Amino acid sequence: MKSIKVTAVIEGQPFFDKPLSKLLAECETGSIIQLLTPVEYIGLQQIRWWKGVLLPALAKDTGDSIGYWETKLKLAVMPDEFTPFYVPMGKQVFPVVPSISKLSVKKMNIMIEGSVAYCRDECGLDWVTLPDPELRK
Repeated sequence: MKSIKVTAVIEGQPFFDKPLSKLLAECETGSIIQLLTPVEYIGLQQIRWWKGVLLPALAKDTGDSIGYWETKLKLAVMPDEFTPFYVPMGKQVFPVVPSISKLSVKKMNIMIEGSVAYCRDECGLDWVTLPDPELRK
């Protein structure tokens, strides 16, 4: 996925690192252009790190599933935000833990910091660290 940041807005027109015509020329059939506010972009990056970096790394290191770690961290770090709700299906009732997509950027930051602290302090996983912008690429 390629992200292109708006570098300036002058008289209501956005400017990028290169002309819009050149950016659009890079599109191919089936491409999607998506506009995100700065807050939406930050939130997306947070979710991508948590689901795409932290949880898979925990699963790989411990042998437990990504789902296990997701539920464990949600309930350990922010139990009030992730109180399970129950869904009846046939003759059974299943607990469902809410999605992280309901969190604001600020709360997602608390979730990330809390998850790292929990992994290090409670699980002895000293290799778990906060996201490092230098490692993105």
